[in-house]
Amino acid sequence: MRAINHGIRPLAAAFSFRKFQGLAHSLKRVPGRAALGAVLLWLGCILLPGTAGAAENVVPVRMGLPPHGGFNRILVSVKICKPGTSQCVTVDDVMIDTGSTGLRLQASALPAGFTLPDALGPDQKPLAECLHFVSSRAWGGVVHADLTLGGMSAQKLPIQVIGDATRPRPDDCPPSASAPTSNGTLGIGIRPFDCTGACTASARMPLIYTCDALSCAPLEGSVDQAYRLPNPVTRFNVHSNGIVLEFPDAPAGGAAAVKGTLTLGVETADNNRLGSAQRLMLGPNGLFTTLYDGRTYPGSYIDSGTATYAFADDQLPTCPIKTAGYCLQPTATLDATMVGRNQATIPMTFKVGNYQTQRANNVGASDSLAVKAQPDSPAFVWGAPFFLGKRIFQLIDGQSLPTDGSVTGPLYAIAP
Repeated sequence: MRAINHGIRPLAAAFSFRKFQGLAHSLKRVPGRAALGAVLLWLGCILLPGTAGAAENVVPVRMGLPPHGGFNRILVSVKICKPGTSQCVTVDDVMIDTGSTGLRLQASALPAGFTLPDALGPDQKPLAECLHFVSSRAWGGVVHADLTLGGMSAQKLPIQVIGDATRPRPDDCPPSASAPTSNGTLGIGIRPFDCTGACTASARMPLIYTCDALSCAPLEGSVDQAYRLPNPVTRFNVHSNGIVLEFPDAPAGGAAAVKGTLTLGVETADNNRLGSAQRLMLGPNGLFTTLYDGRTYPGSYIDSGTATYAFADDQLPTCPIKTAGYCLQPTATLDATMVGRNQATIPMTFKVGNYQTQRANNVGASDSLAVKAQPDSPAFVWGAPFFLGKRIFQLIDGQSLPTDGSVTGPLYAIAP
């Protein structure tokens, strides 16, 4: 789910029974305790490869049906604690969104009575945000929490609690008709903060507010980074320059769910090496160009928070009932080309199937769901379906590769 800019290999070992049988046979003549020790050592090597530090940056995720409706959502569990304490809760089914920045949890997903300390603005009043997505708005207070994601922790992280009743909702942040589908959003996009550049308040779409018991008012002028929501990844002590999302292929026609991994960091450990991944350098606005069917889309982006591909093609049939979706039978494989800011190109294929049938079958994870964009849209949106069957790297804006300091984000890299 792309936020509007306000100026702004799984580490798992395969246990082979035949290999175990072979080891057992070779140890038949070894004294009992020595044989047992050798087996335990061997098991430790295959089940716990590498070091503990290498595994701490890998988080299990799944693409599937979120708890409150929707589909093709990449979901993860996050643990948050009152800063400096052991008073913690784990929130499941939080959507991973590479199109926005910041951790935002639904107030309804937190236990009754579990409160977090307010983050304060420059006037020492509690902060709040109204984040404008393409089709919705998220209103709520900003608080501090210690975050644990896999084996990684960030202390006193500013996060947003959406629907927080302690912050009076201002008139310039009206409620949206659309309801949330997950228990929150883990925005780990290419931006280090949810508001970029000088972050000057816009009268049309104010973002950051401070509040008292009766009302909230937007901050005026340039907003210091201390009062913006950060990308949680940048707050980890290590593996903090980006992410890798990896999924196997989905079966034809989709599946209820597909399991994958979120690996923190890019080129910070053996499990997040770029290898032969094709690199796509992004422009200052975080966008790239897609060439498709003779048309140029200069505002293209990759977004795990969008459930489908989105592009305009009058030649493809749309569905008779769910008219926004493309309905192709059988599924077609189409060609496009991604073009980075350095004019390097990546040829790409993608699938488009029958949107209406898959939605009727309540498919949770599909690589062939696509909708028709507005004819004049400059964006080709490579949504959640694009992540299936690939390993997608994302280097955060301003971050560099430890192995090559000359390469800085924003950057995507894509490997099959």
